[in-house]
Amino acid sequence: MFNTVSDNIKTQLPVPPNWPEDITYLNDLTYSAAVTSEQRTALGRTTTDLEGHARIAAEQIAATQSRACIRIISDPKHPAYNQRGLFAASDLPPDSFILLYQGHVHTNSLSDTNSKSDYDLSLDRLLDLSVDACSSGNESRFCNDYRGITERPNAEFRDCFIQVPSEKRAGGSKWERRVGIFVLSAGNAGLRKKGVREGEEVCVSYGKQYWESRKVVAGFRKDAEMLRVATAALEL
Repeated sequence: MFNTVSDNIKTQLPVPPNWPEDITYLNDLTYSAAVTSEQRTALGRTTTDLEGHARIAAEQIAATQSRACIRIISDPKHPAYNQRGLFAASDLPPDSFILLYQGHVHTNSLSDTNSKSDYDLSLDRLLDLSVDACSSGNESRFCNDYRGITERPNAEFRDCFIQVPSEKRAGGSKWERRVGIFVLSAGNAGLRKKGVREGEEVCVSYGKQYWESRKVVAGFRKDAEMLRVATAALEL
């Protein structure tokens, strides 16, 4: 049994420790004025469209900070030294939901996209929508790429759904698409059966395309450190 999302909307998590002062903390997505009402409506799904995707209950969203926390990286050898990372606040079993990726939903038009953002993630390719956590978001924006940190990722981005209010749907709510971070499955051989242990950094794979684009951006910005990190990531 899932709560209606009136409960989800009422879930107001406190700003977590180690949150940067210049970034707005979000409990839900915000939307660009360029996102049409038709696109917003199309993010909703019927029950038959949900097969194969996780449905995230209000209780899971409310318990986000019991599963994940932000820490300042103190290891000089870490690629994000003196920056922030996402860490498990409790033991997280394989395939389990960690948290939603919150941010500002925008269209993929050049005029509606922040070309300088390093936090832009596709929300729905068919609808041409992405979610950007550059200037606002939640703990998920601090989830680092595994390269240079560990041998392999222990988590991944997945599509999922939460319930949101809808006057046009029976019961007054509908399922709406989101992106979340989940612990990787144990695998056929059970090599990841431990999941993510408390205190362990949660790391995903950004993909080589991300680092290739970072390398190009570093050239334009003449940012030697960004170029070094991107080049090192591509060599792993």
